[in-house]
Amino acid sequence: MVFLCDFDGTITKVDVVDTFLEVFADREYLDVEERWLKGEISSLDCLSQQVSLVKDIDKEKVDYFLESIEIDEHFKDFVEFVKTFNGKVFIISDGFRYFIEKILDKHGIKVDLILSNELIFTEEGLKVEFPYYYPFCSAKMGNCKCKFYEKNIHHEKLYYIGDGRSDFCVATKVEKVFAKGKLYEYLKSIGKNVYKFENFKDIIKNLQEEIKNDGKRTFRT
Repeated sequence: MVFLCDFDGTITKVDVVDTFLEVFADREYLDVEERWLKGEISSLDCLSQQVSLVKDIDKEKVDYFLESIEIDEHFKDFVEFVKTFNGKVFIISDGFRYFIEKILDKHGIKVDLILSNELIFTEEGLKVEFPYYYPFCSAKMGNCKCKFYEKNIHHEKLYYIGDGRSDFCVATKVEKVFAKGKLYEYLKSIGKNVYKFENFKDIIKNLQEEIKNDGKRTFRT
């Protein structure tokens, strides 16, 4: 079992990047967001411009903010459940590694891999780097989730877990998808077979049922 999992709004109860910008960025970040939603700029450009609007910030303020972020109460149980079957959990996010690692460390959670954008602290302010940028990404994301999926399609049991717009493209490619929020609504609208979840306890229950069926995969919407 290999699980490709979104972070913001999927593992966390809120979108951490959006909440961070709401707290620390100039209100102009909302105009940038609107341009992205209209397709006028890429996700990469959107995130870079929005972070540039964050002023007077340091690691201490960021860490204090991250302490307030809550995660799905059942995510740690989910990771431990997957490990009992020698499975792997990969977090693929268009957010920031610094945020993800801090939040997971707080809860004592270790996943197998984190692929995300990098938030860099400099004397001039915050900068964003995109180590997994792919120029031909159809979703125009800073971190191309589809590109990573294509490198891992050799895994026999591959799942995707997500909740939002950044998951739309990759979720259409993965056969077995757990979704909520905008992602679930989108996949249902295009006729994609998808399992709806409210929390990771729902996913654990579904997997337990599938395992009991001698490896036969039953997928209920």
